[in-house]
Amino acid sequence: MTKELKDKSPSLTSFYLSYVDQLYENQVIKQQLLSDTSFLKISETLNEREIFDKIIIHYLEEAELTLSLIKDLAFTKESALLEVGSGLGLVYAFLKKQGFNIYGVEPSDSGFDGYFNAAVQIFKVLGVDGSNFYPLAAKECPQLNQQFDIIFSNNVLEHIPELEQSFSAMKLVLKPKGVMVHNTVNYLVPYEAHLKILLVPFFPRVTEFFKPSLKKSDLWNSLNFITTSRLKKLCKFNRLNIKFKNDILLKTFLRLDSDPEFAHRQKYFIIPYKILKITKLIKLIDKIPVALTTPITFTLRK
Repeated sequence: MTKELKDKSPSLTSFYLSYVDQLYENQVIKQQLLSDTSFLKISETLNEREIFDKIIIHYLEEAELTLSLIKDLAFTKESALLEVGSGLGLVYAFLKKQGFNIYGVEPSDSGFDGYFNAAVQIFKVLGVDGSNFYPLAAKECPQLNQQFDIIFSNNVLEHIPELEQSFSAMKLVLKPKGVMVHNTVNYLVPYEAHLKILLVPFFPRVTEFFKPSLKKSDLWNSLNFITTSRLKKLCKFNRLNIKFKNDILLKTFLRLDSDPEFAHRQKYFIIPYKILKITKLIKLIDKIPVALTTPITFTLRK
């Protein structure tokens, strides 16, 4: 994040919490956020408002993670930014409110179709200009007729069916000295973090034969089971230089201590993490090859 953004803006979470009552009163936003509570531990004693607050905190935590992907990149308010798979548009609206030149794309006909409509309502509540927020897929980025200094996404690439087309499209709209940064899943590790299930190693799609209910899941059917090896091939084909960060697994483990909801969602990580802490092997976790870790964060340059 630029020094300008660090010094002059509130945190993303505190910014949105000042609007939380107005967000709750909007029926489109409320309906979208309350439509799926399966990823959170919800007590039966909580009322609707308490559940809403719990869910929005979850989305804000993910938005903070998205924002952290670009915090160390050099950009100004004149830089052109593009978030691919903007979801509820929380990062888009926050940066737009601060005066940054950001664009966002979120397909309105995907398995996450409610997000785009809810995002439009969020912009209205916040008084944010949503004219640079488009109902487009990643492969449709060239339709923006814009070149970008920074392109970024968080937990999006694994849901893109046309990954080859999308990489080519993103490269096309990236400025010659621009940078892409993405955070995604690595399915060489046989674990599906969204659904919190173990997978058949090397053949993740086969998992549905042991768990037939997955065939009816829009989330499951949206997964492309991306891996580090596939990413390297895509980058070689598109002549993009890829660089993986090696501290993401450690940060994920440490989040188990600081984020109880995350720990509940990712319970399979808890026992390995405790073993690593007790044996003090946690210090060596950065030495594990990126291909054997998940999630993964990487930058791409021409």
